[in-house]
Amino acid sequence: MSKPAQSGSGNDPVGAAMQLAATPYTRPAPTVGALKSHVAGRTDHLAIDVPPESFVIPADVVSGLGEGNSENGHKVLENMFKLPGGSAPPALQRKDGGAVPIMAAGGEFVVPPEVVASLGGGDIKKGHKILNSFVLHVRKQTIKTLKKLPRPHR
Repeated sequence: MSKPAQSGSGNDPVGAAMQLAATPYTRPAPTVGALKSHVAGRTDHLAIDVPPESFVIPADVVSGLGEGNSENGHKVLENMFKLPGGSAPPALQRKDGGAVPIMAAGGEFVVPPEVVASLGGGDIKKGHKILNSFVLHVRKQTIKTLKKLPRPHR
């Protein structure tokens, strides 16, 4: 005769569910920097939280900066914005729920609000305008570069 499972043991699904339900949920810290994923760029299938007033650089721009290589584009942006390895500086490791849920895509890059404000000389709206212009400029340069490339060899 088998022994009845005790509440919370590995054989008791109800006890395990009760333990899980009693565990408080804490949201992960907001995401900044490179969004590395197997999800294709421009698809917006990654549910993440970002700090309020962040700026998301689209995947095509990241790839353009890396000459067609998103990983290289991420490194360019990490160096440009001084985010080592794409990690958030300690000031951004918020656990206060002060984050905005978004749908993002692999290959994108989240610029934290402190960096956006810094680009605008302390004015976050100006920083957003600068980054919008940056995105348009990189796209134009990438198109110009692609038009000059030789055709594939046959």
